[in-house]
Amino acid sequence: MPRALVLVLVLLCGCGPASSPTGPDASDPSSSTTTSEPSATETVTGTDTTPSTGTDSSTGTDTTGTDSTGTDTTDTDPSTGTTGTSTGTTTDTTGTTPAGLLANGGFESGASWWRPSGYTHHEWATTGDPIYESPGTFTAFEGRHALKLWGFYSGSVPNDSEHGLDLEGITPGDTHSVVAQVYQHPDDAMAGGNAAVLFLRFLDDSGAVLAEVTSSDVDGGTSAGVWHERSVVAEAPAGATRGQLGVRYHLSDWSDTGAVYVDDVRWTSTGTGAVSGERLLVWNDEFDGSELDETKWSRLVLPAFTYNSELQAYTASTDNADVRDGRLVITAREEADGSITSARLVTDGKGDWTYGRVEAMAQVPTTVGTWPAFWMLPSDWAYGGWPDSGEIDIMEHVGCDLDHVHQTVHTGAYNHLLGTQQGGSTYRNATATMHLYAVEWTAEELVFTVDGENIFTFENDGLGDSDTWPFDQRFHIILNLAFGGDWGGWCGVDRPGLPTEYVVDWVRVYQ
Repeated sequence: MPRALVLVLVLLCGCGPASSPTGPDASDPSSSTTTSEPSATETVTGTDTTPSTGTDSSTGTDTTGTDSTGTDTTDTDPSTGTTGTSTGTTTDTTGTTPAGLLANGGFESGASWWRPSGYTHHEWATTGDPIYESPGTFTAFEGRHALKLWGFYSGSVPNDSEHGLDLEGITPGDTHSVVAQVYQHPDDAMAGGNAAVLFLRFLDDSGAVLAEVTSSDVDGGTSAGVWHERSVVAEAPAGATRGQLGVRYHLSDWSDTGAVYVDDVRWTSTGTGAVSGERLLVWNDEFDGSELDETKWSRLVLPAFTYNSELQAYTASTDNADVRDGRLVITAREEADGSITSARLVTDGKGDWTYGRVEAMAQVPTTVGTWPAFWMLPSDWAYGGWPDSGEIDIMEHVGCDLDHVHQTVHTGAYNHLLGTQQGGSTYRNATATMHLYAVEWTAEELVFTVDGENIFTFENDGLGDSDTWPFDQRFHIILNLAFGGDWGGWCGVDRPGLPTEYVVDWVRVYQ
């Protein structure tokens, strides 16, 4: 029997050897259907042993805020990068700020939405997966993963199925919106009467549906080969206390085929409400401007050999850290006088958090001697200097050990000085392409992942001792590219390999 319609949803989505080192510069003292009146629119895991010490003296004022998204009227073909016109009003939001992006809205962390009970009608998909009965492959709008949905039968009868998330704590009168990007591959576009829509539904305490709004259909009339945006906007009616958001799939006939991909699922509310089991975006930098946003980042200026015998001096020069083509580029280079320069960027005083998901999409350099890192240090040093106040290393990599990525923690009880440092590692093609590095930080544990795969978990032992769990305080983010030193240069350094670049597509924080 021919395959029924498929719907896919996509989000957005290193230390040394297995005995890896401490953090990079470790110590730091310092057309819609509705039952009410809402609207819908189409806007088409080991032990670490390398030493590190140092001081981060950055300060600043908290000036973080909300970025707005922008729209235009083109669509993008992800397989070629070219643009073209599609039928209807469409929006290409590539690179815009994803306000309200769910922490797993693109399923980088797995297929987390509920589905019809007792049936398997979705699965986790990945960029590079083959298109059904075609030599083509799937490419995510952003990140690497997707949720793939297909048709639902009740007995032998085609039916509707829903996949989504639950909303809690809703207040009547608040306005809610759901937005997602959708795409069909030309080799497997929608056929027959199959269709899919976004939905937003409000319920009372008993579970009775008070109102529902849906987006315009994604169907055979929706142009293939380009991304389209679908959205629904609705005001919570009187009596609403909870709700649901998601995708409804309508299977018209068993012989109808086609697939749809959806990315960047976003939910926002003008008032109260939360998505059960989901965090929401609270801070981010998509690096979409023409220069570094210094309301979010400070450039540290530090001399060579400040940390770990590293050769680089950190400068405030745009030669060492700049924004180009929607990405942050940190460059280590050799100057005319033979000195090495690079950049170290921090959110200290401008972005500081306790708990949440912190992630970055990044690609690291191949040059021997490099030591790029994405990590966090305490903002208040409540328990004393390093390592007592803790350190969270979300990604470290050294050019002496290509594609070996490390994720670690450091505390008073667990650090290289005692031979007790805790961490994990994995091999990825980290120098060839972007990967998503993240930590899920709660009061109970730190869970480190790469592309949604759990690499290392560090648990709170519950003793209430900061020596083993100092991770109940504010921490800030650091992005830097070191060169040489105790770990970065353990096999030597390749000066002729300079300049070399550490590239970051985005950094996001969810709570």
